[in-house]
Amino acid sequence: MTAPGASRRAGLLLAIKLAISVVLFAWLFQRVRWDHVRATLEHARVEWLLGAFVLLVASNVLGTYQWNRLLRAVDIDLPFWKVVAYYHVGLFWNNFLPANVGGDLARIADAARAGSSRATAFSTVMLDRIIGTVALGALAVVTTLPAIDHFHLAAVYAGVLGFFVLATSVLWAVLQPTAMVLLERLLSAIGLGRLRPALEDMGRRMTAFRGQRRMLAQLLVVALVVQVMRVFVHVVVAHALGLHIPLTYFFLFVPLLAVIVSLPISLNGIGVREGAGIVLFGLVGLARESAFLLQFTTYLVAVAVSLIGGIVFLVRIPRRRADARLSRRSAE
Repeated sequence: MTAPGASRRAGLLLAIKLAISVVLFAWLFQRVRWDHVRATLEHARVEWLLGAFVLLVASNVLGTYQWNRLLRAVDIDLPFWKVVAYYHVGLFWNNFLPANVGGDLARIADAARAGSSRATAFSTVMLDRIIGTVALGALAVVTTLPAIDHFHLAAVYAGVLGFFVLATSVLWAVLQPTAMVLLERLLSAIGLGRLRPALEDMGRRMTAFRGQRRMLAQLLVVALVVQVMRVFVHVVVAHALGLHIPLTYFFLFVPLLAVIVSLPISLNGIGVREGAGIVLFGLVGLARESAFLLQFTTYLVAVAVSLIGGIVFLVRIPRRRADARLSRRSAE
């Protein structure tokens, strides 16, 4: 059961994130000339938006392959089409729940139904997340490097480099038994020794991955390809909106935007995504309205793709209810 204090803190954090998103979006609403936004949307090419949708689905399928390799490493054997379905259900809940961990919880629950423990399923989802974060950080570190001198973003780049170092350190720590022991001691020293059993259990679950460095290296490459495909989703959306932006700038700014949006400072990145997009693409002369529309339309494409997971979730409700009734009858 969740402690009342923890529930209050979670509620306060959610309220702060919501307030930040509302304030940012209200500020953007006043700054953007909506007649220009409407004119751009009227000339948007639907076939390019459909292409962005298909490309994002393809990147998700590749991301599913990454998670599926981790599932198989801990003997969770599921048909690939089911893993694809579970992955999209997770994306759906990430977009439609106030905190973006809801989708991870859904993936853990679905994977655990294959007969494994939730702790084992959790280890695959957590490692999948960490690998994706390391890949995003690595891409941002490389592609944002030219912005240091050209756009005077040295401080921003330092933040990106810190993000990458932190993500890499977390990946190293969860795969090193000695690091887990040190973390347990640190938590005990600051009065959080109650977390030790959970950490020990997580350490045991990570044993299955520690000897598979080749697989993990391959998955990092896969995760990099996924991130590059998602950069191209922005490129295709820009074509749909009739925006002529050199490809270089997408690789310069989109990974940086993804790092900024991944920070837990707003409600699913709403407001932060669009505001940061206006600032960054404004450096290369893109109008405020166009930059706003580029980011918001790409977000809407991602929401549309996640609806695949919503459909899967709704379709399987009757079957799961029937299975639950059958289980109760068998128990009686």
